[in-house]
Amino acid sequence: MAKDRKTRRKRIHIGHILKRLLILFLFFCLGGITYSFGVATYENVQTSILINRFKERAIFEYEETFMYGNTEQVRKYYAVERTETYELSDTRSIFEDDTRRHFGKDGDVLMTWDSPFPYIPVFHQFMTYYFGGHAALKSEDLGYLEATGFPNSNQSLIDIILTPGNEPHEYGNVTAHIISYDIWTDPNYRTESDESYNAYGSYYRERFFGVRVKNVNQEMIDQVINYAEEKTGQAIYNFLFFLDMQYKYYCTDYISRSYQSVMVPEEEQRMYANALNDDGFITSVNDILLSKDTYLTFYVEIKDNIFNVYYLADL
Repeated sequence: MAKDRKTRRKRIHIGHILKRLLILFLFFCLGGITYSFGVATYENVQTSILINRFKERAIFEYEETFMYGNTEQVRKYYAVERTETYELSDTRSIFEDDTRRHFGKDGDVLMTWDSPFPYIPVFHQFMTYYFGGHAALKSEDLGYLEATGFPNSNQSLIDIILTPGNEPHEYGNVTAHIISYDIWTDPNYRTESDESYNAYGSYYRERFFGVRVKNVNQEMIDQVINYAEEKTGQAIYNFLFFLDMQYKYYCTDYISRSYQSVMVPEEEQRMYANALNDDGFITSVNDILLSKDTYLTFYVEIKDNIFNVYYLADL
């Protein structure tokens, strides 16, 4: 009888401990969610301020029409005077060439906030608010280096996640890769049968922008591009974001760690990149945009089928 009472007391004691641990765990989870929401909200507010101030500096310059097959694209260009030292010190145009049809020079980063899943309610809003939609690194010789994760219908997401990133695999479609095609400006990128058409229309996104990294020379930029290129075809997309990071990358992480390779001493480099990412944790689109190491070079918004371009004026 005494033994039974002792056993019951022991079970009650263990139950209290487990209950307290559960409460503590929930407390930390709630605290983490609250903190991350606060950070995301702050960054979204700062991003809106930055974009609005950039647009306020703009003066309408001219209108031009480009042809994409049989599709007309009407563009309005708004020039933003360069006033900051870092804007004046890099005299390169923000366009690929004099036609001003394509954006970016070596090392520039093109990004969008809007997630690629507008057809998945809640998840789409969560991704857009917390992490952003996509980022790509521009190379004038190669095209656009990017990391994307869209498994084929016959591929298991679990299998991809469990596959080591430093071993041979057959998931070339979910790795870092290079595309020569400019998806950002094409008005025929998406057809009406696409799941995202109702949200974004025929364009890749209705809003996108570019940033340039401060205080880097061409040699450093070449090294960044080489680092990113070495990962193509091998580095599996990291669906876990903040786990299993050594050999796997997600899009913004791929960009920040490529720049970290030349901006941060090797002994200080981390898998949570501390380049183009001032908080040193998961690299989001807003992290790169708001970083002390970058500055905005152009912003595009498509309204009423007009391709509006706000850009740093040529010197």
